[in-house]
Amino acid sequence: MTALIRASNVQKSFGPLHVLKGIDLEIARGEVLAIIGPSGSGKSTFLRCMNFLEEYDHGEIWLGDELVGYRQKPNGTRVKQKPEHIAKIRARMGMVFQNFNLFPHMSVLDNVIEGPTIVQRRPRDEAVAQAKVLLDRVGLSSKIDVYPETLSGGQQQRAAIARALAMNPEVMLFDEPTSALDPELVGEVLDVMRALAAEGMTMVVVTHEMGFARDVADRVMMMDNGNRIEIDTPQKIFTAPSHPRTAEFLQRVLR
Repeated sequence: MTALIRASNVQKSFGPLHVLKGIDLEIARGEVLAIIGPSGSGKSTFLRCMNFLEEYDHGEIWLGDELVGYRQKPNGTRVKQKPEHIAKIRARMGMVFQNFNLFPHMSVLDNVIEGPTIVQRRPRDEAVAQAKVLLDRVGLSSKIDVYPETLSGGQQQRAAIARALAMNPEVMLFDEPTSALDPELVGEVLDVMRALAAEGMTMVVVTHEMGFARDVADRVMMMDNGNRIEIDTPQKIFTAPSHPRTAEFLQRVLR
């Protein structure tokens, strides 16, 4: 399978704190990758570097044949891309955050059509028709005209997934999408994500939901202290991890 995302020696520091210490990774088109590891291991930072919400300091991240966030000058140095180019790259990657980030002053429908109509300049009628299909797909067809504050956390996150899908992304990035939810609402969001995976959507999921990682992911990557510790199939990771740090982590979170 062709790699859709390629990361090579990706490094990121916040002042003296070296958060990513040289991450290498290839993600195939149609693959579901789960990223696990303890808090502070660099998982979310790496995800945010993928769509340049965080500027990585060293290395390269490619989406298809485009370098994310930078362009190479003839002399070999690189410079940051113009904002409009970065926006085009981001539009190819749907991003779902921990805390929904819906616009509170907009209805659910208006939240979903904002990107297609404003960023992609698609006709409103076309965007509305697509939004209704997507909201039905995530089980929110009856909530089109309500405002986010009237929704449960699970419903807000499903609306956020529909909003990301409305941009017709090539890959969906999920940053701990269930961590802010009450336990009884987690399942409804994971069900939507399982359906996306079954349809062949390329997905990168930072998650503490080990059952999802085990059952849905094609591969699981373990991170710790800014490093990629190991990456393998869920069966290998969860039954016979090759690194003692992975075994230690799983022993703690699965007991």
